[in-house]
Amino acid sequence: MTIDRAEVRGFVVVHVRGEVDALTVDRLGDAVTTALGGGRPVVIDLTDVRFLDSAGLATLVRVTQESEDRGEPLRIAVDENRPVVRPIEITGLEGVLALYDSVDDATAAPA
Repeated sequence: MTIDRAEVRGFVVVHVRGEVDALTVDRLGDAVTTALGGGRPVVIDLTDVRFLDSAGLATLVRVTQESEDRGEPLRIAVDENRPVVRPIEITGLEGVLALYDSVDDATAAPA
């Protein structure tokens, strides 16, 4: 898994590529927690993720809760990426996570 950061329309975008699993979730969690500490809204871009397991789902829920506790918006871009969308749908997390079809949609949507 690789993680890059960029700024788009005042948001910090954490772009994730590859596989999000038990071996990589700590890096994802650390990257998002660091981004949340900057006082700007954050988007996690999962559009280039090829695999998302239960540890990855748990990390997304954890950082979502952390963002809510801090009062800092967190949005997740998933597009139609089946390896990401399917586990989210199966677990019912689409009602818990702030999901968007793209980084552009996530950064353009009103707060």
